[in-house]
Amino acid sequence: MPEIKKAKMTNWYDPRQLIDTAKRTVISTTVGQYADPRSGMPDPKPGEFFDYSKHVIPGKIDFEVDKSKDDRKEIWIDYAADVGDGFNPTYAVAYYLSQPELQLADVERPLPRGEILFFGGDGVYPTANAKRYEDQLVTPYRMAFKAGVAKGQSPVASELAQCPDIFALPGNHDWYDSLVAFKLLFCSHVFNARRFAADEKGNGGWATRQKRSYFTFKLPQNWWLLAVDLQLSHDIDVAQLEYFESVIRNMGKDDKVILCVPEPYWEKAIKYGEVTDKYAEKEKSIKKLEGYFKDREVQVRAFIAGDLHHYRRFEDDEGVQKITAGGGGAFLHPTHDFDFEEAQTKSGHSVFFRGFSMRGEYPKYAASKKLEWRNFGFLFYNWTFGILTAGIYFVLALLVHGKIQDDKLRWTNDKFWSKATTMTIDRMIEEPLVILIVILLLLGLIFFTDSESKRYKRWAGFLHGTAHLIATFIFGWLAYALSLWINDRATATEGSTLSNVIWFSTVLVVCGIGGYIVGSFIMGVYLYISLHFFGRHSNEAFSALKIEDYKNFLRMHIDTNGILTIYPIKIETVPKDWKDDGEYFTPVDGTKPKLIEDRPIVVS
Repeated sequence: MPEIKKAKMTNWYDPRQLIDTAKRTVISTTVGQYADPRSGMPDPKPGEFFDYSKHVIPGKIDFEVDKSKDDRKEIWIDYAADVGDGFNPTYAVAYYLSQPELQLADVERPLPRGEILFFGGDGVYPTANAKRYEDQLVTPYRMAFKAGVAKGQSPVASELAQCPDIFALPGNHDWYDSLVAFKLLFCSHVFNARRFAADEKGNGGWATRQKRSYFTFKLPQNWWLLAVDLQLSHDIDVAQLEYFESVIRNMGKDDKVILCVPEPYWEKAIKYGEVTDKYAEKEKSIKKLEGYFKDREVQVRAFIAGDLHHYRRFEDDEGVQKITAGGGGAFLHPTHDFDFEEAQTKSGHSVFFRGFSMRGEYPKYAASKKLEWRNFGFLFYNWTFGILTAGIYFVLALLVHGKIQDDKLRWTNDKFWSKATTMTIDRMIEEPLVILIVILLLLGLIFFTDSESKRYKRWAGFLHGTAHLIATFIFGWLAYALSLWINDRATATEGSTLSNVIWFSTVLVVCGIGGYIVGSFIMGVYLYISLHFFGRHSNEAFSALKIEDYKNFLRMHIDTNGILTIYPIKIETVPKDWKDDGEYFTPVDGTKPKLIEDRPIVVS
C-alpha cells in the first residue's frame, strides 16, 4: 500500500491558519451573499426526489429504480457529520461505518451497514479545497470501504447495500470556497460516473447521486428525508423553499419526515436567544418551511443536525426528536457550556424549546467539564500560537522603549514602576503607531469574544486585551532594566553600537520568550474562564485542545411496520495505533462502538 499521510487535527491557533480562516470567511460570506453559487446548479424539477421506497438499480450512473420489483419494505441509513479532520477520528468512524455489520455490545442483533451514507455537513477542515477533501476525507473512506469488503458481505445485506449511495449536505467549512470543491466531489455532472472513495480503477466506494447541495429522499413506509442547505447566511433561499414546497405537495397526511439541516439552530436559539434576534430570524425561515408541512398535515418526526461536535437529543411529549450528532471526525465540543435543564424553565424566548426536554447528551456533563482544565496547558496543544503573542509583545516593547534613555532609571529604584508607567504613557503620546497597535489589539479581541451581547463583548475583549498589555508592559521594562544592567558591566556608552545591540537583543529575548509563554497562558486562562463561568467560547476552548475521542454517528432503520429506530453510536476512545493490512488499516487499540444511550430511539 502506498504510504498514507495521516492528517493531524487542525491547528486552529496557528497564526497562518488564523489569517487564512479569517480571510476565507470574509470572502465566502461576501460571495455567498451577493453571488450565491447555488444559482449555478441545475434547477430541480418541481417535486423531484430520490425514490428509495423502491429498489434502486446498483451500478448505474444515473438514479434508476428497478420497476420489476415490489416496493421496498425497509431501509438502513447511516449519518455522520463534521468529518474530514484528523486521520485517527475520521478513519475510526469510517472504518466502523463501512463494516457489513456492526455488533454493539448493548444491542442483541448486529446492525447492517447503511444502504445510504449521508454526510450531514462540514466534510473537511479547516477550509475546503480539492486536495483537503482527497487527503482528509476521500482517502480514509476509500481505505475503510476496502476494509469493509475484506470482512465479507453480510448475508442479511441487500443488493443495494453492496453498492451504497452517498449524499452530502454542505456546512460552513464546505462553503469557505463557495462550494467549488464540494460540487466537484459530490454534485458534478461530468464526473458523476466516478464513485466517492473509489480506487484508482474506479471500483468500490459509494455511488454519488446528487446534483445540488439540497435534496429529498422518499423512503419506505411513507417516510421522507429532506436535506436543507442553510449556506453561510443561516437562511433558506427562495429557490429551496419553492423546491421543498413542491416536494411536500407529493406527501399525504400519514407521511412522516426526517428534516436534516447543517446546524442545530434549536440549540443556538436557546443559548443565544435572550440577547439577539439573529437566531429568531433563523427560526422564521425554518418555521416557514415547517408551515408547509402543517398545511399538508405532514408530521416532522425527527430533526437532525451536525456542526456542534457532540451529541444531544431533545424530545417532546409526542415523541418528536431533535438530535445533534456532529461527532464524525472533528475536535470535540463541550456539553457543559449551557444548562438546558435550567433553560427549560425559561423557554419562552425560543419556539423550538417549547415542550422539548433534553433526554441525552455525550459526553456527559461531568466528563466534559473535566476536559476544560486542559486549557491551562494551552501552549502545549498550540505551540505555534505563541509566535503571534511573542511578536506583538516584542514590537510594542521596541516602539515604547525605542527613544527612552535614562541612566538614572534602575531596577533598584523604589519608584521604578511608577516612573516606568509615566514614561510609557509619554512615549505612547509621542509614538502614534503604539496607540494604533494597542487599539487594533483591543478591537481584535473584542471581535474575537464569543457573545451576542455587545456589552459582554466589549468588557470581555477589553479585559483580555488589558491582560496582554500588562504582560507586555512588565516584560518590556524588565528587558529595558536588564539591558541597562548589562550595559554597566559591559561598559557600553549610551547610544553606542554595543549599547543598541545589547538593548535590542535583551528586548528580543525577554519579550520574545515571555510573550511566547505568558501570551499563550493568558489565552488559555481566558478561554477557561469564559467557558467555565460564562458558558462562552465553547468552540474556541475545545478546538484548542484537539480532542480526538468521544466520536459519534447515527445508524437509522425504517422497518416493515413503519417504525423509525435511531441507533446513536459512540466511539469513546479513538484508535491511535493501526495495523497495516495491505490496502487498509485495522484498529489495534481504542474502544469498540457502543450505544450512547441506554436503548435505541424509537420514533413511531
